[in-house]
Parts: sequence; C-alpha cells; structure tokens
Amino acid sequence: MHIKSFKYKQHSWELDSIYFNLLNLIVGKNAVGKSKTLKALLEVAKFIKGESANDASAHKCCMVFADADGKELQYSYEWSGNAVIAESMSFDNRMVISRDKNQAVLNEDTINPPVNKLIIQTQRDTNKFPEFETVIGWAEHTRVFSFSDLTSFNSFIIPNMYTESIEFDDVYERIDDNKETFVLNTMRELGYKISGITKLELTPHKIIYLNEEGVTASLFPHSLSNGMVRVFYILTYLAYIAMVEGAKTFLVDDLGEGLDFSRSSKLSKIMFDYCESNDIQLIVTSNDNFLMNAVDLNNWIILQRKGNKVTSYSQITHSDMFIKFRKMGLNNFDMLSTDFVDRFISDAK
Repeated sequence: MHIKSFKYKQHSWELDSIYFNLLNLIVGKNAVGKSKTLKALLEVAKFIKGESANDASAHKCCMVFADADGKELQYSYEWSGNAVIAESMSFDNRMVISRDKNQAVLNEDTINPPVNKLIIQTQRDTNKFPEFETVIGWAEHTRVFSFSDLTSFNSFIIPNMYTESIEFDDVYERIDDNKETFVLNTMRELGYKISGITKLELTPHKIIYLNEEGVTASLFPHSLSNGMVRVFYILTYLAYIAMVEGAKTFLVDDLGEGLDFSRSSKLSKIMFDYCESNDIQLIVTSNDNFLMNAVDLNNWIILQRKGNKVTSYSQITHSDMFIKFRKMGLNNFDMLSTDFVDRFISDAK
C-alpha cells in the first residue's frame, strides 16, 4: 500500500487533506509550507515508530492508504498532553480501532492500552492485525533526502530532516552491482564524465571516490562541486531504497537545487521513471522552474497558504482547473508564476 491522502494539524499550523499519486511534485511560493509538509509526514512516521513520544508536541493526523485493488485503510490519531486522546482505523469500510478519552475498542473488544501508546504499537500481531503492519511498515520505510542541505563540505553524511547522521559510505556499501551500475551510467547520462567508482577499504573505514576521464587524481566527495556531490548521493540513496522490501516512500526536499537547467530537468525525469519502475512512492518539493516544466502536471500538487492553514490543489482534487490550463498551451511553470490559480479559485466561488 501507498499513502493516498494526509491531513495534519498542530497548534500553529494546519495542512488540509493533500492527495498523493505514486509520483508527486509539491510546488508553491516561498513560505507556503512545502518543506513543512514533508516534515509533518516525517514527524508522524517517527511518532508511529515510537521514536518521539517523549518529546512530541500536540498534533493530530489522518492518513488514507490504498492497495493495488483500490481497497482503502484509514488511520488517524490525536496526541495531546503526553497522551493518545483519540485513535481510529478502518479497512475496507470495516472498523478496526475506535478510541477516545473514555474507552478503546479493538475489533469490538474493549481493551486498555497505555495512555501514552498507540494501539497499533501495543497490539502488534501480523496474523491477527495485518492492517497495523501497513501503517507501521509505511513509517519504517519512509526515507528523506534534503537535496539543498548537502554540500561538498559535509559530504561525509547524507542530510535528512531527522537529526540522524547517515554515513554515505555505509549506504553505498549496501547497494549491489546492478545498482552501482545504475548510479555510474546515470551520472554519465547527466553529463558527468565518470569512468568508474572505487571503494577503498581503510579499516575500519570505507572511502568512496570517483574516477573521471582525463583526470589522473581521484575525486573524493569533498573535492566535488556541490551539484555533482548532490547528484551522486541522491542516486546512490535512491538505489539503496529500491533494495528495501515492502512499500517504500521517498521524500526529497528542494530537488534540483544548485543544478543547471539541463541536469535539473534530466535528473527529475530519471528519478520519476526509476521510482515508477521500482514502485517507490516519490514526493518531491521544488521551486525550480526547469524541473517543473519537466514533470507532468498530473503529478503536480500546488500549495497555497492562508494564515496558518495550507490547502492543496491537484489533478485529483481540481481536474477542471488543470484541464483549463492545459488548453492555454503555456509552460507548466506559468501555472505557478501567473495568477491563473487565484483567478480560477475566485471565479469558482
């Protein structure tokens, strides 16, 4: 299953229901909530895994997952005052969990879970409650890459929106020969004249470096340009994610930042095609106009913010708006750079 929709609220920020395809590009003006949307997804994933209950702020969310047959699983919870004050789950219109401040019901049986734990955490049983594994599996297999945060200077780690430091050499060591070939060939396709990738064993450390045509010196990550190291790392990370079993979600913030227009466009197409082929749900944010023009409008999610509330517009929710824009024959980026969306919404009212 992949996540189909997501709704989130905390004390100072609210994301109205946002609907996802397998491939998604979140766009919008600065400070509208693009990165914050990814962070909300990550915070929920972290909470479901039980990694943040002690320091999590009050929030609530509602998620819908869908399988290949169209069956839907809806899950929601609310956390406040260091306690779960609401939790519910339904699958294929059958209620599985119903919980409020007064009681908790699991498959029509009243139970007494710890006030500071989700039922899906305390009642895990793959045979009795396979629905729980859908939600927990999504949380465990959600990965993030912050494209603009990676520079040559900090190239020893892969940046993400958690506080963990993931060492690049360890990730690269885990990909197989086929995935290594994918990374190498794709870098060449993007115009980097790389003749090979070398893994150097210096116990207890591993060092990865590139060989470039016509250059005798080895190219270590810290000596690469920011754009080149970002491409190398995200392709490696993508190859690594493809090897993980089960449904996978890959979140990328600021994709294409620091790349020239040709590489930004090509990289987005390669990533979208690769994720589609490997059944990886891709959710990307970007303000890069070249990248926007390269991604089909069917995969766009436009965010707008009014006060502390963020609303999304997409082919799923506003197909008539996207049909009208396509008839105008403009570039994709013009949908965001003009007042088309504002005028359409105003006229619809």
